[in-house]
Amino acid sequence: MQPDTDLHLQIATALTGLVKQIKALRYYPPRHPALHAAADESLRGFQPLLKDGRPLSLTVRKEGFLLGDQLVAKTHQVLGQLATFCFARRIQFLTILPDLSAADLLRFVHNLILDPQEIHAQGGIQSVLERARITTIWVNEQDLAVILERKQQLEEQPPEVEPVSPQGEPADTPLTPAQAHALDLEQLLNLLEEEQDDQRFRARLQELIPLLRLNLLPENRALVLRAMVLLCRNATAQKPSEVRRAHALNALGQLVTDELTDYLIAVLLDRESNESVRKALTNVLVFLSDKMVRRLMHLLAEETAAPNRKVLADVLIRTGPAAVPVLQEHLFDDRWYVVRNAVSILGEIRNQDSLPHLTPLLEHKDIRVRRETIRALTKIGGQRAVNILLQAAESDDQELSRQALLSLGAIRAASAIPTLLKLIEQPDLNRRAVDIKKDAIRALGEIRSSDAVSPLLKILVRHSLLRRALNDELRVTAAAALGEIGDESARPGLEKASQDRSSPVARAAVQALMQLEKDNS
Repeated sequence: MQPDTDLHLQIATALTGLVKQIKALRYYPPRHPALHAAADESLRGFQPLLKDGRPLSLTVRKEGFLLGDQLVAKTHQVLGQLATFCFARRIQFLTILPDLSAADLLRFVHNLILDPQEIHAQGGIQSVLERARITTIWVNEQDLAVILERKQQLEEQPPEVEPVSPQGEPADTPLTPAQAHALDLEQLLNLLEEEQDDQRFRARLQELIPLLRLNLLPENRALVLRAMVLLCRNATAQKPSEVRRAHALNALGQLVTDELTDYLIAVLLDRESNESVRKALTNVLVFLSDKMVRRLMHLLAEETAAPNRKVLADVLIRTGPAAVPVLQEHLFDDRWYVVRNAVSILGEIRNQDSLPHLTPLLEHKDIRVRRETIRALTKIGGQRAVNILLQAAESDDQELSRQALLSLGAIRAASAIPTLLKLIEQPDLNRRAVDIKKDAIRALGEIRSSDAVSPLLKILVRHSLLRRALNDELRVTAAAALGEIGDESARPGLEKASQDRSSPVARAAVQALMQLEKDNS
């Protein structure tokens, strides 16, 4: 039997909405509008499948979702991952009723991301869903009559009210599993912070690892951060024993996953997080970032808000050389902005080993990447970077050439002087050539080498009838450069130029003489 391609595509779209909800729930803080938006979008994905009033029933296998005996979108990688995720929680059949609501979808995903062991401890996934009063999503029951009967019973139950003691005071209410886990985590952290024995410390860490994973919920951010700070402190502090440091590092290695990274980043980017939380969290992320680099780069590529991109980039920059191998991998990405981000971060890290990987990007198809590469080379510095910039300065790419020239001046690269002098001696028959020469002259002025004085004086006194305006631009630039160099041997030439019939040249020469007086006074 051939599958209904359109129907399978609709199912794939709907299930992909669940995946987006899972990602949103792990990324955004509680009450964030994006969580409800993701649930609404997911609901819209299911509605075409439920519009005729019949439920949608799917079989769940490790390899994917089946409609009847046909695998839905078998090449869809995301659906395969979702199916494995559901199967690990012992979901074999999934039934969605026609009156599905966004609220039920939100509650369903919130409970679906619980650890499989926790779900099992609570009596299984269906028991978890029923306690959450989800009535439009059912698992592992194929008999529709049984589902509808149980749905009616749930809906007829009165809403939960706070019990009252005979004295009129609110009685103790049973803790939800999430509240119990938070209480357990807080008690365990208290014990860990006071523990003096290394072996008991290690044993408590083994309790902490699964418990911390269960507490990756928006409302438990303070406890999670407290736990991470405790682990990082014990992994780095000199006072604890070497054995304790090793235990803490081992625990961190087990804990650092994409899920934890996304959780910590979401808290860092949340506007409701105060400055002390952000500072502590940034320190934790920097300490762990060599283990998170790949995920951080992925989040940076997906982030659309400029302030958030800066935060992520800062964490990667502070990671230092440990981030370089992953950053170099991203230099081959098809997305120009991903390449630019990687180049920018490499420039800030300033690792000389990055230079061979950056050089080919001077020929990247996107000018924004080429510009960023020049900036990165300038920040990294050193003779190897100067050599690469010198090659770029003589490139046929005018914009690249000019930026390289200005960079050579900015870093005062004395080894660039021969190349710069060669450039200012070339013919200047058009605007492009004049602009290149002006940038080379500016670079010589910033380097402040006396070797450039004589060639610059030749330009300053040169007159041209055919290209007077362009020639005067060069003369003005030469005068300014001579003023920056501050060599007394330039004084006679500048004094003569101060009387030049070209008023821009005369003003530039006067300004240079004033600079000369200031530097030599």
